[in-house]
Amino acid sequence: MPSWVWIIIAVVVILVVIALVVAGRRRRQDVNRRRAAEIREEAATRAPEVRRHEASAREREAEAAAARAEADRKQAEAERLQVEAQERQNEATARREEHEERLAEADRLDPRRGEDGATAGTGPGADSGGGTDTTVTLPDGTTEPVVDPRTHGRGDGADGTDDSTSGSGGSHRL
Repeated sequence: MPSWVWIIIAVVVILVVIALVVAGRRRRQDVNRRRAAEIREEAATRAPEVRRHEASAREREAEAAAARAEADRKQAEAERLQVEAQERQNEATARREEHEERLAEADRLDPRRGEDGATAGTGPGADSGGGTDTTVTLPDGTTEPVVDPRTHGRGDGADGTDDSTSGSGGSHRL
């Protein structure tokens, strides 16, 4: 066979191979285009769902921010109340100390004091010093004038005292 025939056969084979490659590539491109179209169509049908999820995520984020703001507000309120409570406690302590100092002053002026916290002579059965009014310090720190009905107004010394020497009768006021 002459060489020119072999050259023609080789050219025809090369052209057939090129045609097959091009045809295969076109088929692949067509398949890829169809697949891409299906994916785009599927994505388009899912787009509203994706937007709903995004909106829901934004809502949750806003709720979380609001909750953080509320927690911060409550934390600030708790701190304010804590400061207020501490101030009130300090004030109560100061008043209690002042009260105790006043009681100590009263005790210094009249050291007679009953076990129940009342001044001497004001308890049941105690001598009130001739029936004069006395003051009782109550457990809550307040004072209250009291009169012994057994001796009040008698002034006859029948209770073992003389009204002229009874002095203040053990009364003190805070």
